Amino acid sequence: MKINRPTTGELRQTQLPAAKPAAAPAATQSAKPAAAGWAAKGASTRAAGPAAPVAQSRPAPAITAFDTPSFNATLDRTTGSRNTTGNKLTMLFDGAKSFPERNKMIDGAKESINLQTFIFASDDTGWDLANRLAAKAKEGVKVRVIYDGMGSNRADPKMFEMMKAAGVEVKPYAKPVDQPWNLNDRWHEKHLIVDGKASIEGGMNIANEYAFGGSGKMVFSRGKTATEPWRDADMKLEGPAVHDTQGAFIKNWETVGGKISPEEKARLLPPISPSVDGAKVRVVQHRPDQEADANTTNLYRQAIDTATKSITIENAYFLPPKELRDALVRAAHRGVEVKVMTNSRASNDTGVVSDAARYFYDDLIKAGVKVFEKQGATVHSKTATFDGAFSLVGSANLNGRSDGRDSEDVLAVRDDAVASQLEARFASGISQTKPVTTKELKNEGFLTNLKQWALSSLAWTF
Repeated sequence: MKINRPTTGELRQTQLPAAKPAAAPAATQSAKPAAAGWAAKGASTRAAGPAAPVAQSRPAPAITAFDTPSFNATLDRTTGSRNTTGNKLTMLFDGAKSFPERNKMIDGAKESINLQTFIFASDDTGWDLANRLAAKAKEGVKVRVIYDGMGSNRADPKMFEMMKAAGVEVKPYAKPVDQPWNLNDRWHEKHLIVDGKASIEGGMNIANEYAFGGSGKMVFSRGKTATEPWRDADMKLEGPAVHDTQGAFIKNWETVGGKISPEEKARLLPPISPSVDGAKVRVVQHRPDQEADANTTNLYRQAIDTATKSITIENAYFLPPKELRDALVRAAHRGVEVKVMTNSRASNDTGVVSDAARYFYDDLIKAGVKVFEKQGATVHSKTATFDGAFSLVGSANLNGRSDGRDSEDVLAVRDDAVASQLEARFASGISQTKPVTTKELKNEGFLTNLKQWALSSLAWTF
């Protein structure tokens, strides 16, 4: 006996409306020694060399549906974002690329560092970054940090106290002990903005598993250990769009009670000359708890509905609301090749998400959507490409939490070179996945299907 899987299965629906390292003092050093094998693993994963910036001098790309005034006007109206031109972009795949670039930016800061993260762990990676921020604050650089009170609830308070003592302004969002009514509303955005001229945006938190793996327990451990680097993606942004990432941080800083004078705001938004032939970028900020917006869901839906050739999605927690599932089915029916990479239950740090997600796979696969489940280490990326032209890189998962509960940020990029890099990245990971088949889903037992059905009813919370 098998519970019938749904062709609908409602989640919340969104309607479009009518944008140098310094050592800490002995008393503040992390008491726990570095995890065994860490130095060797870090050296080996970083041996691949520095990240390569996306080439900026190239022929003009062919005009696509993502260049039309109507497409961009819709995004203007439904995502609260604006299109900026002349941006330089560098893909930072995995922590072995992203964390050295973060350290370089922080160590070279002259005026300001604004950092926001969901998880700021007090492990070796967290303490290293905290020490770097403290050192810059002591030099006179204005350093601000926002961390999510729930995401970072395991962190040692001594780490934050050390930063504050050094002059870093540190503010949590909704610590459960202080604001239990906000327990289900989390700030999942990730920003690192230095001197108002460059920022890193994407999926990575500040913890060992993001830096290069070998961290011990997973973030929400189910008794497993993370012995391999997590698969993730960040993007370094330089150009006019940095004003918008800075603006997103400033909005959040003021929400948590931070004060920034008009004069300092002007310094945080210095003049930036656009790069010749640089990419077009939108910074889409999503704050459903504060502003009741649906910006990231609207962004994904418009991109899916606009695609005519191909869609590749790499997302850690692929449990999209019904309107996005329906959009993917429509895309597949009109001949678009749709491919999705996400976690299997074995690779997922939150296994119940995969259980709930599989309950909704039938209609997608029947329509022609190809779903690949990661084996081995966790995939934590939140990226997508459309027609090899339009790309999304950010913090937003395709699940109920990112749709209706968590704050998020996404870079929407019109650039062939970025899309090409992301598509190559996707292809390089297929060998680490297994495709989900209709036969496999049909052969799942009654109890498995019952568990999936029960968890699917809670999908909006995952």
